[in-house]
Amino acid sequence: MGKITEALKQAEEQRAQLEDSAGAPSFRDPLTRQVEESGSRAMGRSIRDARRTRVVVSEAEKGVAEHYRALRARLESIRRTRPFRSVVLMSARSDEGKTTTAVNLALSYGLGLDADTCLVDADLRTPDVQQSLPEQGTAGLTEVLEDRATLDEALVRFPDTRLWVLAARSVPRGPSELLASQRMVEVMRELHSRFGIVIVDGLPILGLPDMTTLVDVCDVALLVVASKKSARPELERALGRVDREKVIGIVFNRSEDGPVPYDYVYGLTPDR
Repeated sequence: MGKITEALKQAEEQRAQLEDSAGAPSFRDPLTRQVEESGSRAMGRSIRDARRTRVVVSEAEKGVAEHYRALRARLESIRRTRPFRSVVLMSARSDEGKTTTAVNLALSYGLGLDADTCLVDADLRTPDVQQSLPEQGTAGLTEVLEDRATLDEALVRFPDTRLWVLAARSVPRGPSELLASQRMVEVMRELHSRFGIVIVDGLPILGLPDMTTLVDVCDVALLVVASKKSARPELERALGRVDREKVIGIVFNRSEDGPVPYDYVYGLTPDR
């Protein structure tokens, strides 16, 4: 837990340094602007279509994409000494870039050659992952948890990649109950057996009970922190509501006044 506190302090100091930077290029958050289409033939039309959703980064944002690849490389380094099959991304509050980070991290894995990757939208209250899909399925996590669809019926392949997406699809009446159900445990167990890594887009911690359950069913967790969004006391309070032993790091992003808009993981250490 000392490393998490140290990471919070480091992120806070870095944020202050970025806010004091003069003359640094300004970047807008990919969630709040129209992302340019890529002409990359290697990625194909499907990924260009996905970039219109304002969630998937474009070739014009190569610096941002490089940070997602760096985040993936750091996670793989951790996995060599602390094996895990699933990682859930969470934030203290909404609008901190959690979904953007989850989607682009998953796509970074999906464009690799190692193994199939699964991205799960576990935010059954305000699901956003499906907005990044060039193709929409007829079922999702909600339907699977309610036994109205099988996992195979709900999984959608992101074309031209090794990424599969389990979107939320519909908003259920009792999201907390579904996420805390035995069926959710079974779904995660099956995903662990079928994919090289499972990346879960979670929820804001404060004000909702769902993240405690999600952290329990996933192997590890990352806390996404947006610049100028949550103060350190809020982050400490948020971390106090989940199993800190599973929190392997903090992703500090959306540094709009700094040289890059995403500054990957602070506090990720293999021997933690």
